[in-house]
Amino acid sequence: MKYNIENNINNFYKNYNCIIIEFYTDNNSSQEEFLKKNNFVEIKKKYKFKGKINTHLIINNYKSNYINDILIIGCGKKKKINTEKFNKILKYTIKLIKNNKYKKILFSLNNIYIKNLKWRISKTINYFEEKNYFFDKFKKEKNKKKNIYINFLIKEKYNNIKNIIKEQIIICNGIKKSKNLCNTPSNICNSEYIYNKTKKNINNKNIYISCLKEKDIKKLKMNSYLSVGKGSKNPPLITIIKYKGSKNNNDKPIVLVGKGVTFDSGGLSIKTCNNMWEMKYDMSGASVIYGLMYIISKLNIKLNIIGILACSENMIDKNSTRPGDIVKTLSKKTVEIINTDAEGRLLLCDVLTYVEKFNPMYVIDIATLTGACVVALGEKISGLLSNNKELSKMIIKSGQKTKDYIWELPLFKKYNKLIHSKIADIKNCTDNSYAGAITAACFLSNFTKNYKWAHIDIAGTAYNEKGSTGRPINLLFEFIKKIEKINNLNKIHK
Repeated sequence: MKYNIENNINNFYKNYNCIIIEFYTDNNSSQEEFLKKNNFVEIKKKYKFKGKINTHLIINNYKSNYINDILIIGCGKKKKINTEKFNKILKYTIKLIKNNKYKKILFSLNNIYIKNLKWRISKTINYFEEKNYFFDKFKKEKNKKKNIYINFLIKEKYNNIKNIIKEQIIICNGIKKSKNLCNTPSNICNSEYIYNKTKKNINNKNIYISCLKEKDIKKLKMNSYLSVGKGSKNPPLITIIKYKGSKNNNDKPIVLVGKGVTFDSGGLSIKTCNNMWEMKYDMSGASVIYGLMYIISKLNIKLNIIGILACSENMIDKNSTRPGDIVKTLSKKTVEIINTDAEGRLLLCDVLTYVEKFNPMYVIDIATLTGACVVALGEKISGLLSNNKELSKMIIKSGQKTKDYIWELPLFKKYNKLIHSKIADIKNCTDNSYAGAITAACFLSNFTKNYKWAHIDIAGTAYNEKGSTGRPINLLFEFIKKIEKINNLNKIHK
């Protein structure tokens, strides 16, 4: 994919196999000069094209010095275009492009009647990059990708648009890196592999990457964390990415924690074989933080942010943790392990205690934590639970703006009774399947009392039949940008 800005209309239509333009039922296209010059009114009469949404007209071998074909996209009534209809038009157009022969295409639907220019351009790039993504690293025959040249006809605000395009391409690259990592099979993608990938791909003078190896984790007495990987030959490892974007040393960091179980067999509480191969995606939370920290480092966000990739593997051998075992966490609380397949929270509880040392502004953990969240919310909406209303509101609004939807579930304190243990301070899950997403978050909340915290359960949204989705990177980046803007305003008013 290649993106360009053109502010000279005389150069805009040169040397393309196909030009794509919009057409409305109640008005001509906004590209008046082109239409008048090429007698578009006559074309409309000849082909009886009405311009309804999800309709198109291809004019082959168009008589022009510059263009072979014209692909005309119906956009409905111009004044009734909204974000939902814009999405429909984009999806329809991309489908047409993928099913046609064109290699060099002039895409100019950016003039569609949506007031928010940044959203319009960002959405266009995001859609094209998403539809042009293939994970074919291990295929002998690679997927053939179309070379689409997207020119944005902008007569003003050239530098502003250039920055919007640059930012969105970086975001898309971060999502692509996250997807590639997450789609990599578990025989390759273990904790050490993730650490090495992080060191290789996230570079910035303000970035410092370190790791806690198994011996360090033992020294810290993070016994709950260690209990998950006891049955695996691949040792656990915690990757820590520190980004210092603020010039003020006193600014508190935002801490982002990603669950990184590189393969989850369930341990001795073994899963059924049905779709067990999908458990390579149980490190989706870590891959999200990896991709997000790449974006943050490239765009020089003016905040202090710490990304933590909590990686381990949940396998079976003679050393595996047993149901009924009790471990002592970093917080000194003891946990009775009822189910070894509720392993993500055993990793996260120690990490959530560990991050207190950073004196965080906010802590957000992202995890494919519970099947119960999929039952409750399906595969389109992520779950949110938090101990702070202000933080919840900002996350929800960020999801609404990016269309990366999230729904808040109640962190009901009385549900803590369901994870009460008779022989330890707490147990890692309930004796039944009721309120599984909520009780999992209740478990984590016992280790987050000293700061503002939110938990995002992406069990339903992290992957689908096509592989990793990269969600909720767009949501989290929007949240980061919101905090950056608030911080800048506060500094101005001081």
